Amino acid sequence: MLKIQFPRTQKGLYFWFLAFSSLLLFFSLATLLGAAAELSSSSSDLKNLKVTMPNLEEYVSYQAIDFRLNNSTLNTRRLKPSDVPKLAEDAIIPVNLDDAVNRAFQYFTEFENKRSGPILTITLPTVESVEPGSPADVAGVKPGDLVQYVSSIKIESVMGYYQALNEKLSSETSLRLLRNKQNNISVAMKNPSRTPITGGNSGIRFAVPPEAVYLTEQDSKRMAEQYRREMLPVISVDWRTEAANNLMQNAKRLNLISKGVIDLTGSSPVKLQSKDVLNWQHKKVLESVDAYFSQRRKIENKNAFYMTGMGDAVVGFVCSLVIFGIAGFLFWYQRRLAGKIS
Repeated sequence: MLKIQFPRTQKGLYFWFLAFSSLLLFFSLATLLGAAAELSSSSSDLKNLKVTMPNLEEYVSYQAIDFRLNNSTLNTRRLKPSDVPKLAEDAIIPVNLDDAVNRAFQYFTEFENKRSGPILTITLPTVESVEPGSPADVAGVKPGDLVQYVSSIKIESVMGYYQALNEKLSSETSLRLLRNKQNNISVAMKNPSRTPITGGNSGIRFAVPPEAVYLTEQDSKRMAEQYRREMLPVISVDWRTEAANNLMQNAKRLNLISKGVIDLTGSSPVKLQSKDVLNWQHKKVLESVDAYFSQRRKIENKNAFYMTGMGDAVVGFVCSLVIFGIAGFLFWYQRRLAGKIS
């Protein structure tokens, strides 16, 4: 068996001490560089960590199963990725928080009216129910009445009724009704709160699918304020503007979906409402923010661990450097003495 014979001379002892200190310095330097690399990588991960905002295509997999529309024989269908239009890069321009919220709900309003417009246009304005205590209930409107006039405007469809109320906003308006298919009756609706009467607050419900709605500019502002009051404060302040811009972009893309895809009078319309997209987007933003903080805590814990390792590596490197210096000095000094003696 091969055996290493260490020199017994003092000169050999200093040489091996220097060799050992050199090896120790090499390993301590490698450890230091490794710890620095791990810390740098972890710090880079923390720097690149972001909150991922949802895209409308992701809503496709979020949808519930298909339903039947208004108990009819026509099946609705799920939204497909191919149904969602893309936005050009120059069309995605971030705006301030308030503008983003206002524009988002303007897009939602336009979408709902485009989606519901065809079926509201062909449906007669026959009253299906009246909300108790509403302006219509107080005025004496009853289920089965056919709305013929709003003020002096002739009404031929549910859409016509909504548009007539929206054309001249007022807290008071008159209706001419046909009751029991033979009696013409005039009533006056008044809103005790002195706010304008709209299709949403008049209290009249027509025989249309529950998914069919008509929204006004006032409805858009009301929904925007409700979003600011109920949903926006839940989002961390650092991402509110980004979340509002994301909502605006998704609402814009929603509004650009082809009318034939969402037309409720079609043979197989997509079951899609802006309120569902709004709730989905809000939920995904909150989940993304939670995931960000969870991942950030993990990375920060790793950074703390790597910092401790880095400190130990620095101490080890300094100690090995001192030992190497002492060994080098002793080796040099021993050689110098040996030279003088010889």
